Amino acid sequence: MGRKKTASTSLGELMESAQAGYAEPDRTWRRRVAVWAGAVAVVALSVGTLVAPGAVAVAAGANTLVNLWEELPSDVPLDRSLPQHTVLLDNKGKEFARFYSENRIDVELKSVSRTFRDTLVGTEDVRFYEHHGVDPYGVTRALVNNAVSSNTQGASTLTQQLVQNIMVNNARDEAEQSVATGDTYNAKIRESKYAVHLEQTLSKDEILKMYINAVYFGNRAYGVEAAARIYFNTTAAKLNLQQSALLVGMLKGPGVYDPFLHPEAATSRRNTVLGVLEKNGTITAAEADAARKAPLELERGSVPSSCGDSEYPFYCELVREEILENRAFGATPEERADRLSRGGMVLTTGLDRQAMDAGRKAVTKALGDKNRAALGVAVVEPGTGHIAAVTQNRGWGQGKGKTQVVYAKSEFQVGSSMKPIVLGAALSEGVPASQRYNSSGPYYSPALDDPAEGFHNYGFINYGNIDAYEAIRKSVNVYFVKLIERTGVIDVAKFAETLGITSIPTESLSGHEASLALGAYEVSPLEMANAYASFVSGGVVCNPVTITKAVRTDNGEELPVPDTDCHQGIDPGVADTVADALKEPFKSGGTLSGLGKLKGREAGAKTGTTNDFSANWIVGLTPQLSTAVWLGDPRGGGQYPLDKVDAYDTTYYDLTGSEVAGPVWKATMEGALKGRSAEPLPDAASVGLGMQTEKSIPDVRGMRVDEAITVLLRNNLTPVVNEETAKPNPLQPPGVVVAQTPRAGGSLRYRQEVSITLSDGSDTAITVPDKG
Repeated sequence: MGRKKTASTSLGELMESAQAGYAEPDRTWRRRVAVWAGAVAVVALSVGTLVAPGAVAVAAGANTLVNLWEELPSDVPLDRSLPQHTVLLDNKGKEFARFYSENRIDVELKSVSRTFRDTLVGTEDVRFYEHHGVDPYGVTRALVNNAVSSNTQGASTLTQQLVQNIMVNNARDEAEQSVATGDTYNAKIRESKYAVHLEQTLSKDEILKMYINAVYFGNRAYGVEAAARIYFNTTAAKLNLQQSALLVGMLKGPGVYDPFLHPEAATSRRNTVLGVLEKNGTITAAEADAARKAPLELERGSVPSSCGDSEYPFYCELVREEILENRAFGATPEERADRLSRGGMVLTTGLDRQAMDAGRKAVTKALGDKNRAALGVAVVEPGTGHIAAVTQNRGWGQGKGKTQVVYAKSEFQVGSSMKPIVLGAALSEGVPASQRYNSSGPYYSPALDDPAEGFHNYGFINYGNIDAYEAIRKSVNVYFVKLIERTGVIDVAKFAETLGITSIPTESLSGHEASLALGAYEVSPLEMANAYASFVSGGVVCNPVTITKAVRTDNGEELPVPDTDCHQGIDPGVADTVADALKEPFKSGGTLSGLGKLKGREAGAKTGTTNDFSANWIVGLTPQLSTAVWLGDPRGGGQYPLDKVDAYDTTYYDLTGSEVAGPVWKATMEGALKGRSAEPLPDAASVGLGMQTEKSIPDVRGMRVDEAITVLLRNNLTPVVNEETAKPNPLQPPGVVVAQTPRAGGSLRYRQEVSITLSDGSDTAITVPDKG
């Protein structure tokens, strides 16, 4: 169906169409205007108001009416779709949730039964395919009827009714709001003008399609598809005659003719519709009689709504929050709330069902859903920022064993899982992983705040002189206090910010908080998983997002989505070295040696246990996935510590990260990665490579082309060599970059293209190496 060419609306043309069938060609222009003006005026009859043509004549002369008509606005706000569903798809394109403020499911005309379409037109607007938006015959019929009878009749066409439905949701001012109500003379005149313009803008089939997707059928069913599902548990394509007659009859009063509440009234109204169809020849007498005798045959169906109806409610809630919080869906909170309420989007997400199911199985096996202790799991895909899974051992809702809080997004003290981030900050400042410190306790720092008893290692074990690898393997507290002492508390906090951790109050730190190295500050599992992901992505840091693609339902237009802003956040050598160090806990004597490695693949991980056992953590990774697991009591770890927890049919005392959180992490990762090829973690690399790590594009002008390409590739940018060279310049030898786009210093985005122009005489047929 294509749009008609929009044309200006001439009153004369409109009158010609309205007079079709009348043999009065000798009428004067003024007489014709007066007749038509009166006819338009009595469109108010559609709401039971009698406005006689004579009254119009008293109010204004014909020329005034002509001017009034021509000056009225005619553009209907079609750019905003009516409220409908937002559908959520996983990363393979399969639906897992939908929510809506109005239960409306747009369908094409071909997906609506011919029987329903004929029933609708035959009952509501039998001359729909003949008139031009306003039906003068209908107006005349209503005028005569209402003049002699107390039983008022309406005269609104389907097009006029559609205008009202559009204005109910999309009115831009008070005048358009009055059109939505349609109970005044001026409102009906405006409605008529909009209807005529709509007929010149859209084809009849487009108008009919919009109408059947717009109208309300009661029981929260907007549009025929939702109505078919709610009343008959079927689709619009399968509606038969008696079902169609029932639904069309309900349009006159969805509450009055609700077949669930008022079956007798609904049946009577259905039969009235069948009589109208028989009278106008849409159906035969035999068809009408058979349909009248048919029972209502209701079968209440449902259309899932809200995250509570989803198979993955907590991930669904993350998507909902992302719509409300991310500026891709509106510049203000009000705009984003309106976007969520209106729906009309199909959103593809990063949800990985295999990872979700593995995580859910793991947390349920460990604790069940009604354990006082809770598990929150977050899985992120390195290098993309896509959130693959969030899960927890709670049902969705309220009451025992249920919640609507997403633990993966909640902030908790992270304990020793902060130590690899301290190591990364030190490496970025040139401190080598081979740096050795005497790591025996108690240790009192000359520069940082100390607890009264000094810093001790877990179990009060003294390790002597060790390097960063052994400190990670055995989670040695004293080593990392000394490391943050050398690196600087503020620098570590800023490094954490670089990795996307937003909850540490960097600006309010004094610089003496040694406890930062031991995880005293709160971070969410989602941010921890995302931060660790940068260690296996070559230092690429991304914003974690759920939504990866958005399409407008009604026209297929692609919509903006949250920006992952993947960029080179830290030096690749730093990232590789931290990843290499994270292999250590699985080795002999390591905190995860009892847990064992992942089956058939290499992985890195770090446990965390906070003071007084208020929470346990493990954050670990492979090149494909980074997963964080938090274990604690959501009522508050300080008041309800993990000093006694029932898990795996065993009672644990003074839990550490390796005993329950560790097995949950391992089961989640093995299940999520099942069937995927094993990839090795990076090996340690030299650091201090002089590579630019800030979010800005390097200046390669003046460099030789091979040097410029190397610099761009090392910054995870994509060089593009222009075919045309610069104008001749005796000061510029061949093979030199003389210009670049975007300019140097601009915002750096991961694998962004940078176009370079070479000096005159340069060979531009250069094959740029694939970064992979």
